[in-house]
Amino acid sequence: MAAGLLALIFSVPAAGGNDLVAPLAPVPDRGPWTGQYQARQFRMMEAQTKSRLAGKRMAADLTGQDKATANMDFYDVHFYGLDLELNPSTQILQGTVQVDAAVVGSPIISLDLNLQDNMAVLEVRAGGLATGFSRSAHILTINLDRQYLPGEQVSVAVDYAGNPESEDFGWDTYGGEPLIWTLSEPYGARKWWPCKDLNTDKADSMDINVTVPDNLIPVSNGLLDEVTVPAPGQHTYHWRERYPIVPYLVAVTAHPFMVLHDQYQSLLGGPMPLDYYIIPEWVDEAVAFDIVPNMIGAFAAAFSEYPFVNEKYGHVHFPWGGGMEHQTMTSLGYWIYNHGIIAHELGHQWFGDLVTCADFRHIWLNEGFATWTEAYWREVSEGESAYHDEMALARYLGPGSIFVENPSNSSVIFDYDLTYRKASWVPHMLRHILGDTDFFFAVRQYLDLYGHDSATTEQLQAVLEDVSGRDLTAFFQQWIYGEFYPIYDYSWDWWSDGGGYRVSLRVEQSQSQTGLFTMPLDVRIQTSVGPVDFVIENSEQIQYYHFQVDDPVTAILLDPDHWVLREAWDRRPSGAEGELPGAARLVGNVPNPFNPATEIRFVLPDDQAVRLAVYDVSGRLVKTLVDELRPAGDNAVRWNGTDRTGRSVAAGTYFARLTGAGLSEVRPMALVR
Repeated sequence: MAAGLLALIFSVPAAGGNDLVAPLAPVPDRGPWTGQYQARQFRMMEAQTKSRLAGKRMAADLTGQDKATANMDFYDVHFYGLDLELNPSTQILQGTVQVDAAVVGSPIISLDLNLQDNMAVLEVRAGGLATGFSRSAHILTINLDRQYLPGEQVSVAVDYAGNPESEDFGWDTYGGEPLIWTLSEPYGARKWWPCKDLNTDKADSMDINVTVPDNLIPVSNGLLDEVTVPAPGQHTYHWRERYPIVPYLVAVTAHPFMVLHDQYQSLLGGPMPLDYYIIPEWVDEAVAFDIVPNMIGAFAAAFSEYPFVNEKYGHVHFPWGGGMEHQTMTSLGYWIYNHGIIAHELGHQWFGDLVTCADFRHIWLNEGFATWTEAYWREVSEGESAYHDEMALARYLGPGSIFVENPSNSSVIFDYDLTYRKASWVPHMLRHILGDTDFFFAVRQYLDLYGHDSATTEQLQAVLEDVSGRDLTAFFQQWIYGEFYPIYDYSWDWWSDGGGYRVSLRVEQSQSQTGLFTMPLDVRIQTSVGPVDFVIENSEQIQYYHFQVDDPVTAILLDPDHWVLREAWDRRPSGAEGELPGAARLVGNVPNPFNPATEIRFVLPDDQAVRLAVYDVSGRLVKTLVDELRPAGDNAVRWNGTDRTGRSVAAGTYFARLTGAGLSEVRPMALVR
């Protein structure tokens, strides 16, 4: 990075205080995990944590929380003014929210907001006058001072207070100091502030004023306008978000942070601040954030300029497994510095924050694209093979649809296998079908058309079709709304034909748990002088194809570069057992973390003598699982968490090591008890 992290400021704000600037230390070697493996684990942890928190949400019954009331259809929020006073000693939040809106469609005499009944309403005002209100479940209905007609502006204010502690708001501590945090996705904003908690109505702008004890730094969206002192021992941070924002992306985090500053040079050449609010104990590790300017530049070149370039980007530490893409300020678990998760949360600034899924049935538009950006960053930074390696880690062959039929069930919304892994293969496959030129142009069109707004799957499909001229109905039906994946069994033959060679290919779709897939498939014919590539259109249970090549044929590979989420098997009677990799590879273990057992997977290009063993963190051999000749292709071995004597081992990190002729690969595994 050209500029590097510019400064480290130990911030305990006080009027007239001086900033203490200190250099950054190098990141210590914290462990042997590979970057892509860490990213996968943190992404899984994020999904699992959201799903676990979902259990608490479901116990409280989320039925209807994904839906608007009829009244909400008749006003459009323009502005939120949120004033908060947070007292970590009493764990009480006192707040006032101002809502300015335009009436649309029909006259209204009341205005509905979402507010959970854990917060008490103290007073409500409409048009500056105190007024009445009523509450039902998570709906606060405000009686307006008069009837408002379409086109008129209405303003209401709500004073409220209470303890919002929940799965969406935490009064935690770190090192004996308060660590206050919020995470509102999908329906948690209403737990701590009154709002119209719908993705389809972004406020055009927002003020967030947070008063806390003066040893804390409250961090939020947008730019910091000023810091004021309302009373001895307190200060107020005034944050200004001047881009449209959806309620679940509004966040507040407070702690005695250290602050790192860096810059991103925009596509037009101007600097944008990058601010990192770090728990002091972890400041050495935070040097890993120096990759962010380059990462933003890569995404800006591919997708369009960083969406909030007139404000900022950054990270703030919070005590949570994974990350959360709060607009302009990602919240990251304080122990997370992996480039994959950094790329994932940054990618959300385009896919999730700039364009937000219209509702959580379409959550894959957020998480699928963000997961795919992890692979795209590896392509930019490491090359094409790294991109395909990352996509292989996200490969999911199993049941379930990406589209969320029941968005009241948070565990379904954040299904790791479907919403993250399988959904990331949708942009991957579309990229190959459309080609890079049309794909990236379509992505930019989608972001431009629906930027600072929300979108649905159907709207993305329409943009892709408009740009490419292709009918993608079958693609979206089978990959978004359907289940499972295609299994291709193919066989082939070839013979001399005049001055060249004739090739016959038979492709059968043999999947039994779902219908037929309509997909273009790459065919690579290996000849004595090199490969020749073709593309076929496949949609029937059994189809035959014929090709002409100049040289004798040695092999045929179907979808050789894995652009389709599928299985493909060469069933040629000669005994070929399927397409094989060019080199042996230790894929990893599933599930991971695991308890009590896991399956360790590896792939061999030919029959080989290999040894697969498990080691602990000190390098001691725990157990040898394989020490023999293994067949070419996919291999899987189960480890049940025991040592050589059959005794169960303790919870912790272990390492699978695969060795053979010219081969030595290691993958970490996490055993939980």
